[in-house]
Amino acid sequence: MQNTLSSEDSAELVRLWRRRQTLAPHEMGRMYGIVGTALGDCHPPELKALGEGRQELVAQFIYLKVLRLDADPEEGEEEGAGGATDRAAHSAPSTAFALCAYFRRYLIDCTRATSFRRKLSLGEEVSDEQLDAHLRGHRGAAGDTAGCLAEHGLSMAGVAEAARRFIAGLGEPERLLLCEGFGREAPLSGVAARHAIASYHYRAGRLGLVHRRESLPADYGRTLLGGWITQTLGIAIEPGNMDAIGAAFEILGAEASSS
Repeated sequence: MQNTLSSEDSAELVRLWRRRQTLAPHEMGRMYGIVGTALGDCHPPELKALGEGRQELVAQFIYLKVLRLDADPEEGEEEGAGGATDRAAHSAPSTAFALCAYFRRYLIDCTRATSFRRKLSLGEEVSDEQLDAHLRGHRGAAGDTAGCLAEHGLSMAGVAEAARRFIAGLGEPERLLLCEGFGREAPLSGVAARHAIASYHYRAGRLGLVHRRESLPADYGRTLLGGWITQTLGIAIEPGNMDAIGAAFEILGAEASSS
């Protein structure tokens, strides 16, 4: 269970987030405190894969992605003139769950970056341009989880609640396959062996775990996960909606990993 934010902290977080590149030192300290408290009980599975201390990763996330101390100061001035500020304000997190989702996305990027560097750095240096291109390819064009979902009239909190109901409604074998195989990314064969799940290939196929989620087939809606996407969330399974579907799966994975 993640820490919750008081209504006062939530309101202050949104206010500070909207101008996070122009904060005074005491406001940075306040932002750091709110985010750090909200992430107190957030332990995504990617933490173990990175091999760094949790507090160090939380600090990196806050400095680089929340306070954005590595961003170009002129970027903030440009945003003040138009739509970028509106987008930043729209996606400002106001709950501990939203912050944990942002944190997990940061850890996933760190994991991919580490893996990519290991793959390419045998005697040669990986450039920032190569790394950025690699991460963009995984994140998709839209990039922003809240923004992708908002285009379909959905919120991160609403999708999280729908995900919890979906998980709770599954039979035990399917729930184990989803929570361990999808949420914690364990091999499905290992999950099946560990819990003596019979016919796990069939169950995983019916659940929707054996398809590549980057390019779902048209009949994916007949799986349990596909039905959750189309019927519960109201997102049509078509190429133009893959960013929103990916955002929904990201939230479902976070909920599954903590179930």
